[in-house]
Amino acid sequence: MARKNEKTSKERFVAVRKNSEGNLCEFKSNTGKVYDYEMAVEAIEQGKIEGAMLFTGRDGKQHIRSKNDGDTNTKFSNLKEF
Repeated sequence: MARKNEKTSKERFVAVRKNSEGNLCEFKSNTGKVYDYEMAVEAIEQGKIEGAMLFTGRDGKQHIRSKNDGDTNTKFSNLKEF
């Protein structure tokens, strides 16, 4: 008996939470899952999140930013806060 395909589409971030300094600290996905910053980095590294990418900052740490897809609605700075 063939197994049904497990969820093949990637999650995407639809809302963000900022800390008191205005930096992104949590991300909410389209499935309702909330990722803290470290969890989000891991999920992006594993290819589980679409529309997000990592870069190494001057501090040597991995940082998250939205992919530039030309849609201003998907920029993390424009997402609603939760």
